[in-house]
Amino acid sequence: MMDHKHTSGDSEAILRSKKEVKWYMALLGIRIVAFVLCLIAFYMLGANEQKVLVNEEITNWFSIGISVKTPYEFRWYSFSANVIGFVYSGLQICYLVKYLITKNHTINPKLQGYFNVAFEQTLAYVLISASSSAATAAHLYKSYWIEHGAHKFIEMADASVAISFFAFVTFALASLVSGFILFRFTIT
Repeated sequence: MMDHKHTSGDSEAILRSKKEVKWYMALLGIRIVAFVLCLIAFYMLGANEQKVLVNEEITNWFSIGISVKTPYEFRWYSFSANVIGFVYSGLQICYLVKYLITKNHTINPKLQGYFNVAFEQTLAYVLISASSSAATAAHLYKSYWIEHGAHKFIEMADASVAISFFAFVTFALASLVSGFILFRFTIT
C-alpha cells in the first residue's frame, strides 16, 4: 500500500512537471514572437535614413502650435521601447532555453516569476504608450511630410507603429502566461 502511494505521488509530480514544461514552451513561443516583432519595429524606424527638413515654420503650419525641431524626435521613444523589448525578450529566450534543457532555475523561481510579470507588464505599457505617441505624431505630420516627398518615411513609420502594437499584445500575453506559471506552479 505504501508503494501505491509513492507511485501515485511520483505520477502526480511527473504530470505536474509535464504541464509546467508545456506552459514554459508556450511562454518561449510568445517571447520569440515578441523578439521578432520588436526587432522588425525598431529596424524599420532605425533603417529609414530619408531626410525630411522640418524647421520652425512647422509651428505655424499646425493650428494647435506644436513646436518640433526635427521629425525624428517622435520615433526615438518608439525606437527605444522596441529595443528594450528586443533585448529583454532575447535574454528571456536564453533563460528559458537553458531552463528547458537543464530543468534548473538560475535564480529563485518565485523571484524570477515576480520579475517576469512586473517587467512584462511594464514593457507592455511602455510599448502601448510609445506606439500611441508615434501613431499620433505620424498622423499629425503625415500631410506635411507627403508635401515634402517623404512618402517612404511615413509608410515605414506607420508599419513600425502597427508592429509595435502587435508587440504590445505579445508582451501583455506573456505577462498573463508568466503570472499563470507563477501562481499555478511556483506558489503552491
